[in-house]
Amino acid sequence: MRRWDFSITRSFGAVALYLLVVLPPCLSFSQSADNFTATDSVIDSPMYKIPDLPVPAVIPTFPQGALELWLRALERPETDLKIKAADAMALAHRRGFKEVQAAIGALVKALDLPDQHPAARLAIAHALVTLEARAAAPSLFRQLPAGGSDLRHLVEPALARWDYAPARALWLQRLGEPAVTEQSLVLAMQGLAAVREGKAADRLREMVFTERLAGPLRLEAATALSALRGEGLEADAEKLAADAAPRGVPLRLVAATLLRQHRGPRAVEIMQRFGADLEPAVAAIAIARLIEIDPQLVVPSLERLLAHADAKLRSQAVTVLFKKPSDKHLGLLADRLDDVHPDVRIQARRALVELAALEKWRSAAITQATRMLATEQWRALEQATIVLTQLDHKPAVKRFTQLLDFRTFKRPEVYITAGWGLRKLNVPERLPAVTRHVDKTYRTLMSSKGLDPPCWIIDHQVAQLNQFIGRNKYAPADAVLRSFVPKRSDRPMLEARAAAVWALGMIHDGSNVPDLAVELEERLNDTAGMPPEDPRVRYMCALTLGKMRARAALRSLAKYGPGREWTSDVTSNACIWAIAQINGEALPPPPKALRPVPRDWFLVPN
Repeated sequence: MRRWDFSITRSFGAVALYLLVVLPPCLSFSQSADNFTATDSVIDSPMYKIPDLPVPAVIPTFPQGALELWLRALERPETDLKIKAADAMALAHRRGFKEVQAAIGALVKALDLPDQHPAARLAIAHALVTLEARAAAPSLFRQLPAGGSDLRHLVEPALARWDYAPARALWLQRLGEPAVTEQSLVLAMQGLAAVREGKAADRLREMVFTERLAGPLRLEAATALSALRGEGLEADAEKLAADAAPRGVPLRLVAATLLRQHRGPRAVEIMQRFGADLEPAVAAIAIARLIEIDPQLVVPSLERLLAHADAKLRSQAVTVLFKKPSDKHLGLLADRLDDVHPDVRIQARRALVELAALEKWRSAAITQATRMLATEQWRALEQATIVLTQLDHKPAVKRFTQLLDFRTFKRPEVYITAGWGLRKLNVPERLPAVTRHVDKTYRTLMSSKGLDPPCWIIDHQVAQLNQFIGRNKYAPADAVLRSFVPKRSDRPMLEARAAAVWALGMIHDGSNVPDLAVELEERLNDTAGMPPEDPRVRYMCALTLGKMRARAALRSLAKYGPGREWTSDVTSNACIWAIAQINGEALPPPPKALRPVPRDWFLVPN
């Protein structure tokens, strides 16, 4: 085995642990015209739920007789048939079909065949593990000596999960073998840690201090040992962490890992030192444990952590601010609304909102979010807008109205979220200003050769504002909303057009407007244009024709909503709903569940 290169400042072990354990996943802002989400998808569109039309539930059905065919294929000599049969059984289990549990015996029998092809054996083992076939543990265990690394990586974690006793002896034996592969050694450590096998602790401790072992193996040994011993490793950790220079980072990472389950006074003191380590991977492990013991232990380090370049450490500081709230800490939380990492600022925003649910902190949370709303940092503006909207703080609408102008802050996060906030807070006094903004924005877009901002950004903001207008049935906006009805292939504005048509239905609910009905019926019937009308717009046209009781459109509505049964086609359902509204009929009964047979199965009866 290779020796550890102590000259590497950030070892493979440090990087691997940091990526897999410490570093949080990064959420992204989607700038797709058809798939807009602001960070964690708070932006919604109620027009798709008013009215809330029923859609049949889809309950996939297991094909009758398919399992028998798969079992026959499993008995065939062709390896590819066996693999496909086993894979089909695993897929069926993942889809929730319990019928395949009956195949466990046949799978075990096939696994035990002495001349089974390795690829087929792996597929069969995978099926058994997927089916959580604990009864197959002896057969799976017998395959390990002759199986390759793929089989071991599949089977051994399952044996650990099932706590299959004979596997413990194998893993203990493997720890002492000099020629074992690193992958097999890691599997043994992980298995012994999972089953809490105390007999492995002494050997794992030896491996932690064995310099000839590769760095990642020493780190893995420390991880396993920390799961087995929750006390008594403080001296070992201090010895390993003696070198504070950059070359000592790998061993300090091992030392911090050793104490992940410790909580005594000495361990806390060591962890507090590790929490100030210049290597973020070391510090993050220590801070995480201190928070678990008592968040107050991290409070003295908050200033340093909040200013740290590492996002994980800032995230841990936000956790402490949330768990130990105070007026000062709420201010620091609000500052994190402008954090450069999306996960950190979202975490801070959620913390503020959750604290504001407590009467003691509501006023402070609103004050701090309002402070950030007055800044000119786009990240803070987006998150503060969400906070104040979710707290229903209506005085914020004045600032939201200012943020509607893309020239002020050229970021879609601010531009669109402000429109959403105005709709959610629903202050009717804002309707004239909002209507003027929609009118000006749309006219400018339609007459402009350039697109600044891009059309999709305008589309999603205006869609929110049009729904705000519609929710309040603001009749003075009628002419502005009607300008969205005609189709423009060069400026699609599909979401905003759908919202405008929906809003017109809200305004003219119960009052037929013949000229508008003719336009909407034309849009509903445009299925062969180049391009055809967007389904969202056609859906809203059907709803609005129904709300306006546009009897002249019944023939067209019946064309796309034949019969009186709800389907999975939302436009058809909208037409059915509209016909019932126009004729004054009761709606059809709730739909029965659809029970399709998936078409991607391997071998189904004809």
